[in-house]
Parts: sequence; structure tokens; C-alpha cells
Amino acid sequence: MQILAGDEPLQFELHETLPFGKILAHLQEWAAKHNLYIIDYYVQAKPGFEKEVELNSDQIEVIRLELGDRHALLGSNLRSLIDYADRAGIHLARTIQSGGALSEKDQEDLAAGGAFIAESLQTLQNYFHVTNKTTLAEAIRQFNQNPDLVEKINALAVIQNQLKLWLRQLEFAQVTPAQAEEKIQQLRERQSEFDAELEKIAAKFSQGREHEALELLESVTQTLIDAALFIQIANPERSESIEKLIELLNQLAAAMDAHDLVTAADLVDFDLRDLLRELCR
Repeated sequence: MQILAGDEPLQFELHETLPFGKILAHLQEWAAKHNLYIIDYYVQAKPGFEKEVELNSDQIEVIRLELGDRHALLGSNLRSLIDYADRAGIHLARTIQSGGALSEKDQEDLAAGGAFIAESLQTLQNYFHVTNKTTLAEAIRQFNQNPDLVEKINALAVIQNQLKLWLRQLEFAQVTPAQAEEKIQQLRERQSEFDAELEKIAAKFSQGREHEALELLESVTQTLIDAALFIQIANPERSESIEKLIELLNQLAAAMDAHDLVTAADLVDFDLRDLLRELCR
């Protein structure tokens, strides 16, 4: 059996036959001693053992590990949660559109996913600031307890907004105040361009062209999130912009799930455009 970290052999030896679960536990102990974390792993069985439910060390050809520091582990966890929320939201939306109901297995999977999200968010709060703890806690409760599928989708949108913000904060962790100020200046130079884009998005909502509006909104809201984070780095006293932006995005998600395009248009045309001007001041 080979144990690789990337493409390099790991300096780790086993002296007895062990099931994979125990091998992984030993590998996690080894990683901890080297101030590392197991981000991901891949197991390849030896020929003839591919269908075994739990492999042991005599049946494994290769264990390939992805190792990283805490920064990498947090990023991986955030991306996994965002991906799960995407897939769960799409499945719920398709179920609503088909006029059907969740199967018993779907309900069990959703319950397990909800428990996973709740536990993961609790752990992540040890490392990240929550923009609005009450709103996030309510979203977790709605996703896990409310049987209404639309409300579950609303809750997922709120959870995703927080996760995406945390991921962006993690990616910006090494940005200096001087670099942040330079990015803010670039935003100021393009303020009229983004303002016009928001006006166009609001018009598409008003015209009932919500899919076109959402496609345009994705990149603009990411720009606003980045701008708010750069402002927070350059001037921590202006951190309220982040909370205001996340609250507006949560309101926009709720309006979209309720098919309230009038409210969606107003939020973009007035609130988001006002926030853009505030960010650029």
C-alpha cells in the first residue's frame, strides 16, 4: 500500500493490517503533529477488492492525500458547504416546479444535510464573524424545521450569502490596507458603470425578465461584496457596509423566491444603488 501526499510518498508507515477508518485516524494524528490537516483523500483498491464495503491496508493500492494548513481547510469546508447549498436549492426548486413532493429518502437526506450545515456553521463561527447571528440562526431553523420548500430555499439563500462572504474574507486575508485602498479607487472610477448596470437589472425585474436580471446581478453583487470587504480592510470603522449589503441580499433572495419582482426591482434600483454610492464616497 502506498500513501501519497499529492504525488510524493508520505513518510508514514503501518506495521499491522488495519481497516481504512483506523488508517485515516492515524493519518490525521500524523498531520496534526506536523501542523497540517487532511483536506481531502482518495482511496484506490487493489484489483479484485473494488467492491469491498470497507477496505483494509492489505486491500488498498494507494491512499492519496491532499494536505494543507488551517486556511486551506477552512476554504475547503466553505466551498463544500456552498456547493451543497447549491445542489440542495436546485433540487428543491425542481421539486416545486414539478408540483411533486419530496420522497422519504429526499427528506432523510435533507435532514442529514441540515444537521451537517448546522454543525459546520457552529464550528465556522469560531473563526469568522457572523454579520447577523439572529438572521443566520433563524435561517438554519427554517431550513431544518419548516416543511415549506419555498421557505427552505429562502433559508438556503441566507446561509449561502454568509458562507460566500466568509470565503471571500478568507481569500482577502493577505490584502493590505494600501492594496485595499487602491481597489476602492478603481471602484470609484467605475461607479457610473456599475450604477448603470444596477439600473438595467432593476428594469429587467420590472419587465418580468428575472432570469436575465439574475445573470447580470451575480457579477455586480460580487463586485459590491468585494468593495465592502476592501473598505473594511482599508477602514475598519466602516464595517457596517458589509452587514447592510448582506441584509439587502437576503431581502432580495426572499423577494425572488416569493416571485415579488416589484420589490426585487426596488431593492436593486434604490437600496443597492444607494449602497454603491455610499461605498464609493
